[in-house]
Amino acid sequence: MVVANTYHIYLRPGISVIETMGGLHRFMAWDRTILTDSGGYQIFSLARLREVSDQGVTFRSHIDGSQHLITPESVIQFQESLGADVIMVLDECPSYTDSLEEVRQATERTHRWAERCQRSQSRSDQALFAIVQGGVFPELRRKSASFLTSLGFSGYAIGGLSLV
Repeated sequence: MVVANTYHIYLRPGISVIETMGGLHRFMAWDRTILTDSGGYQIFSLARLREVSDQGVTFRSHIDGSQHLITPESVIQFQESLGADVIMVLDECPSYTDSLEEVRQATERTHRWAERCQRSQSRSDQALFAIVQGGVFPELRRKSASFLTSLGFSGYAIGGLSLV
């Protein structure tokens, strides 16, 4: 399986370039499984270049400073256009140092975004995976896993535990 990052592809070379080339499989000449990550980690790693809201994430490109709004719906649209076999919901990764309340808010936002991602998926040939969050708080992680599995995704990933 190859993992490709939707956020980075979105910025360069661009979703439309990959789509015009026939999707990631043809672009990469790879006939095996491709998973696209939604870009949730970039919400964390590029914190100085972004603003998070319930609507989505507004990024300032690390390449040219241009501003971009990425929503749960647009992330699913991008990944569907890329043609990956496994696609991921948009999630918010809290830092290891965040308080219980900050992590709770990020986890709840991840849940709302997961529901929006699921509603916006239009292709049945791509497996949509949810991402369990909750930081380093076992009870939040249990609640996150329980909530997300109740929604019936194709699969589940374990979100960041030790992001600093």
